[in-house]
Amino acid sequence: MFNAVAETGSFRAAAERLNVSPSAVSKAITELESRLGARLIARTTRQLALTEAGNSYHASVSAALATLEEGAERVNAVTAAPRGLLRLAMPVMFGQMFIAPLLPRFIERYPDVRLDVMSSDGYVDMVADGFDLVIRGASVMPDSSLVARKIMETPTIVCASPAYIERHSAPEHPDALLNHDCLVATAAPTIAEWTFDIDDAGYSVRVDGPIRSTSLMVAREAALAGLGIARFPYHFAQPDIESGRLVRLLCDFERQEAAVFAMYPGQRELALKTRAFIDFIVAEIGTVRASPA
Repeated sequence: MFNAVAETGSFRAAAERLNVSPSAVSKAITELESRLGARLIARTTRQLALTEAGNSYHASVSAALATLEEGAERVNAVTAAPRGLLRLAMPVMFGQMFIAPLLPRFIERYPDVRLDVMSSDGYVDMVADGFDLVIRGASVMPDSSLVARKIMETPTIVCASPAYIERHSAPEHPDALLNHDCLVATAAPTIAEWTFDIDDAGYSVRVDGPIRSTSLMVAREAALAGLGIARFPYHFAQPDIESGRLVRLLCDFERQEAAVFAMYPGQRELALKTRAFIDFIVAEIGTVRASPA
């Protein structure tokens, strides 16, 4: 019950998760604090917050519950029946385009698995945040403390609207981007650089423009409005390119550097539910490459 309160931040939400009454949760926490001789949760009229002792205890409780769940997974592995709660974090747009449509079929195939899905483009600490699996795009192999399985690879492309090209003409070489408005989508605080392939070697160009954002969606909307040239993973821009709303540029200089990985902590034995989910999405999505330019 304490773990549920710590994760939900509310007695009522914890009670709903555990299918008990809020008063039962409150009473259990009070008794727990009495046994431990320490206040674990600071209560106000509007919110709950873990005390320093509560944070320390929550770390131990989470680890203990994870160990118990791993033991249950080992038992379940004997019958080869994935079950239990799978907590998944995924990027917003990739999740909407590729993962969300697959979730109903996954639950249909594995009815004893429950999914708790968070869509976010922000950084996720798998261990601290309690996720079983994180799906993330990366140009290089992720953190070495994680095990990663590639779901998809796709070139990174540059594109612009027909209206922008009509006003400014299409660049014929990456260096020409210095004279164009470029729509930067990156979380990096430094000057943006776009990398291309020239004679089988990386070639970087510093770009700048009227809009800079951490969101691909912001860059996409600006590109569609004709504000500049944007750079996306191909799978993200594919619908707009096929519809003619965006035009693919500098095709001869593209690099195959974007990939999407399913990542999980390497120090733990992979739970059956997690393995089943990874195998399922890899089989359904496969390796996606862009069509010829």
